[in-house]
Order: sequence, then C-alpha cells, then structure tokens
Amino acid sequence: MAQEVVATFAGPLNSFSINLTVNNGSGAQVQSFGISGRTAKFPVTWDSMGSFSGPATLTSTVGVNTEVVIANFSGFGPGEQVAFSGIDPDFTGSSSAGVRVLDIAGSRAYVLFSDGTTAFGEFEATTAGTLRAVMSK
Repeated sequence: MAQEVVATFAGPLNSFSINLTVNNGSGAQVQSFGISGRTAKFPVTWDSMGSFSGPATLTSTVGVNTEVVIANFSGFGPGEQVAFSGIDPDFTGSSSAGVRVLDIAGSRAYVLFSDGTTAFGEFEATTAGTLRAVMSK
C-alpha cells in the first residue's frame, strides 16, 4: 500500500469557497504541511488559512500574507485527517480579485515528516471537480 499524504481543495473548481483537507495515509507523523502559491496558474498569496479542525494540534502557521504558507502540527498521526475551511487567498499583487479553486492549480505542496523526511506534490484538477496533490513517502 502506498505511503502518501493527500491534500484536496474541495470543488467545484469554479467555487470561491476555498477549503482544504489533508489526509495522512503515511506510516509517520506529519510535522508540517506547506503550500507555495508561486507556482499557481496565477501566483497566489495566502491572506488567511481560515478555521482549523481535526485531531492534530495546529501549533503555528507561518507565512500568512505571503505566497508560501506552512502549517506546523503536533500529533498528526497516520490515518488522520485535518481541515482548513474558509481559506482566503488573493492573487499576488491584486487583493481585490476573487480566487477560485481552479486558480490554485499548479501550486506545490510539501510535507515534513517527524523522521525528517520530506515529500512534494502539485495540485492538479481531478475528474471529480477538485484539486488534489499527492505526496508519497
């Protein structure tokens, strides 16, 4: 079975409602999860990461109001899922234009595991109308 962390921006792709789930399907604790909006179709700045929920503890969020944001966790174990709802991204340099889910396509995601290893993925549109990034350990 694949050891992977899967991050999904819920659809539909034309929605301005930006919600993210991160599912830890690896065999290790997730220490950090990051997203770079620099590589999005149109670069994105993460104005706010919204509300957090899940069994893990969100210890800090670094990089809000920049193109790269990192969420640091404690206790984000294998088989667990966390969520960020009501994320507020802006197009870099244009805070007045609304960002849709599809506009985040091409953003890069990264995971730092508690054993010091890392994994990377890219958000791509799925046939289910979501954006998905897979980071394999």
